[in-house]
Amino acid sequence: MRTATLVLVAALFTAAAAQAQTRLENEEVRSPAKIIVGAGALVLGVVVAAKSSQTTEVTSPIGTTMTSTSSSTQLGIGLGIAGVGGIVLWDGLRSHRSERPSTTFGVAVGKARAGAFIRRWW
Repeated sequence: MRTATLVLVAALFTAAAAQAQTRLENEEVRSPAKIIVGAGALVLGVVVAAKSSQTTEVTSPIGTTMTSTSSSTQLGIGLGIAGVGGIVLWDGLRSHRSERPSTTFGVAVGKARAGAFIRRWW
C-alpha cells in the first residue's frame, strides 16, 4: 500500500503541465498503420484465394490431360483475410472526426501550475 501511494504521489509531482493544441476545422485524422496493415492483408488474402485452385498438365504417350484441384478451405481463408483487410483499410482511410462533443477531466501538478482541468471538444 505504501509503494502504491508513493508511486501515485511521485507521478502527481512529476507530471508536466497540460498543453492545448488547436484543431483545424477541416482537418482529417487518418491512421497510416491501419492503411498499411489493411492493404497488406487485402493483398495477402487475394493471393491466398488465387492459389486455392491449381491446374496440372500431365503428358503421356496416349496424350495430354489436365488435372484440376481446388481447396475450398483455402479459398474461404483467403477471402476472409481479404475481407478483414478491406475493412481495416477502409477504416484507416475514412475521417475520424467526432460527431459528438466529449469531455475530459484531469489533474495537473507541476512546478509552473497545479490544479484540476476540464476539457470539452466539439
